[in-house]
Amino acid sequence: MTINTIAIQSPGDMGHEIGRVLVNAGYKVVSALEGRSKRTRALAKNGGIIDVGKLENLYDDVDIIFSIMRPDEALNFIKNMCDLANFHKARPLLVDLNAVAPSTALKAEKLSSAAGLDFLDGGIIGEPPRAPKNNSPRLYISGTRSNELITLNQSGLDFRDLGSNIGSASGIKMAYAALTKGLTAIAINSMVTAKIHNVQNEFLAELKFSQESLLGHLERGLPSMCPKAYRWVGEMEEISKTHKELGLPKNLFEGAADIYRLVETSPLGKEVVEDRKLGTSAKNVADVLADFL
Repeated sequence: MTINTIAIQSPGDMGHEIGRVLVNAGYKVVSALEGRSKRTRALAKNGGIIDVGKLENLYDDVDIIFSIMRPDEALNFIKNMCDLANFHKARPLLVDLNAVAPSTALKAEKLSSAAGLDFLDGGIIGEPPRAPKNNSPRLYISGTRSNELITLNQSGLDFRDLGSNIGSASGIKMAYAALTKGLTAIAINSMVTAKIHNVQNEFLAELKFSQESLLGHLERGLPSMCPKAYRWVGEMEEISKTHKELGLPKNLFEGAADIYRLVETSPLGKEVVEDRKLGTSAKNVADVLADFL
């Protein structure tokens, strides 16, 4: 497949940076921004991404559509694109790069196939490729056409082909996010507990003495989590769904979803990546949440 035009839906914090890297590599990158927020439009503009208006316009000369959005919106997006396929001859490749359960990816593949669209499962691990270093996250992909995306690595992105099975890419994402974001959820509760019982400094001193690597995760993870908590609610629910379908207890990540839901409804939930005011340290995250309870 010759790749000239790539759609990214939606160009948020991760999506617009991936789009920017692709634009800098000479690809035309578009997004359907009708009804999107002022912030999303600004991010798209900063990434050199062209607004094509309505979703149906993603069928105009687009070779690949990357879905990078909230996990709880991912399947509906696939459904919408499949419905629109009935009115267009073009057949772009759909690539779901969201944090969803393997069963959700399989459902998306089934819908896509019925609409005559090829589908790839995907999962992103790592931070957005921010300038000037543009260090790429790992973009895991699986499906019968996954090898076709490896050519995009010439742009500086890091696509990794996991083979032909739908569910492989989402499976590694679920396994990784359960460990990292699950640990962050536990750290939130631990920090708030220590704060409310007036032993926060002693708790941090003990971590520095006996669990220094965990302290590092806590100090990095809690501040960076705040603007993302609203998206992580759905991600925790997808992990819980994954575990249930494997015969594992599902309650742990239902609880993690509740923790991120608490952050989302607190003042920390109003934070945006490019304009941080609250929760800029682990201690401040705990302070704000303790006051909010």
